[in-house]
Amino acid sequence: MSSPDADCMSPDGPWFSDGAVYDRRSDSWSPIAPAPFGLIREAHAATALHGAAYLLSGCADGPACDAAPRLLSYDLAEDRWTDHGPVPGPRRSRALVPLGERLLVHSGTDERGEVADLVFDPARSSWTELPDDPLPPSYDRTLAPTGDRLVLAALPIHPADGESGRQAARFDPGTGRWARLPGAPGSAYGLLPTSRGVLLNGRFIDSPGWILDPRTWAWSELPAAAGDDHDLSGVLDGDRASYDIPNSVGEMTAAHRLLVYDTIAEAFVPIPALPPRADVYDDSSAALGRDLFVYGGQRWSGHGSDTEGELVGDAWLWTAPAR
Repeated sequence: MSSPDADCMSPDGPWFSDGAVYDRRSDSWSPIAPAPFGLIREAHAATALHGAAYLLSGCADGPACDAAPRLLSYDLAEDRWTDHGPVPGPRRSRALVPLGERLLVHSGTDERGEVADLVFDPARSSWTELPDDPLPPSYDRTLAPTGDRLVLAALPIHPADGESGRQAARFDPGTGRWARLPGAPGSAYGLLPTSRGVLLNGRFIDSPGWILDPRTWAWSELPAAAGDDHDLSGVLDGDRASYDIPNSVGEMTAAHRLLVYDTIAEAFVPIPALPPRADVYDDSSAALGRDLFVYGGQRWSGHGSDTEGELVGDAWLWTAPAR
């Protein structure tokens, strides 16, 4: 936890390793077994796969949390943590993506040198490197599954003259080969899986985004979103949802119109603003079925040497409209 004007020094003591599980059926919390070591949250570094939560944290070797990231999993039924060891390769910021029965662990940028994307098999506790993708050195690399294929979208670090927008490729696990795809129509950010194909998030640009059809591998633009100052923050897709809110939900809903795209209705649904929370920021959010779960944050008061901070334990649930 750090104040808004802090220089982000590491704490003297270890990070927290306790946790709890929320059961929406009983509207209650239950404590869980402590993690093997304190955890630090990183964007896109946590996901769920077959009843277990997976996350990355580099905090096993002291409070500075600058060690190589380790892969942890928590089994809800057994109330048990497993430390799967360090992620192979150099220390990098990584993202986690479910890939069938396995887990994709990929780098978000080639700016400090290219790093192999990896697949972790929980059944065998083994790592496999993906072949090098066909794109030039890139940044803002995002990957998402569509059917039995994997789609990569990224921005080249050194684009060719006249080149703009994201470049894309697909990977076929059956053949172990990559193939180039038509470049995305815009320089948007973030891929979201849907039953219609991966959705490239337009963020705060003129278009909300585009969907890549896995039958034709062609991009189609989403319908225009009414009004100004909106941000596409997720998709509703049948009985599930994927949310992509990089910053505090409270801050984002106070400043912008957050929208989710309903792939069945082919329409946008607004996320209402959270009630005012007295300067709380840095909350966490995740999908709970189709709904949006928001938890915690931090609050600071005072000035200079008298500044005091507190962790906030509030939790909120936005129930998405019924289908």
